[in-house]
Amino acid sequence: MQRLIEGFQYFRQEVFPAQRALFKQLAAGQSPSTMFITCADSRVMPEMMFNTQPGELFVYRNIGNIVPPYAQHVSGVVAAIEYAVRVLKVKHIVICGHSDCGAMKALQKPELMKEMPSVAAWMKHGDVARYVVAQNNQGLTEHETLACLTRENVVGSA
Repeated sequence: MQRLIEGFQYFRQEVFPAQRALFKQLAAGQSPSTMFITCADSRVMPEMMFNTQPGELFVYRNIGNIVPPYAQHVSGVVAAIEYAVRVLKVKHIVICGHSDCGAMKALQKPELMKEMPSVAAWMKHGDVARYVVAQNNQGLTEHETLACLTRENVVGSA
């Protein structure tokens, strides 16, 4: 926790003063051009990956970067997309999967979720990806299957 406190102090003393004009502008509102949906994995850092400034990306993170069907499920991600499109008028929506995703590993091996009923329920939104991979990718290694599952989950969420 001390590391976070020190990081915030650094932000207030060094970063904020150097970018005061930008933060003043952002205090009046945001107008990002892109919504970026990605996994909650702490190793995925969209702003760093794309070298963006505050206000450029509207980021939504969840377990497995899953996007449930709009008409079938009311959730935070569906509400965030609706807000981004209707209110913020984003021009692009990017769904980003990543390697070594724990959620995709759980989708690949549902027994990993037996002690996590909420995670298991959420991961049901990835069942189509699991089915498509099972039907079309026999003979792959576990690692190759995980990579296919990660890609198919992104395609299925689009």
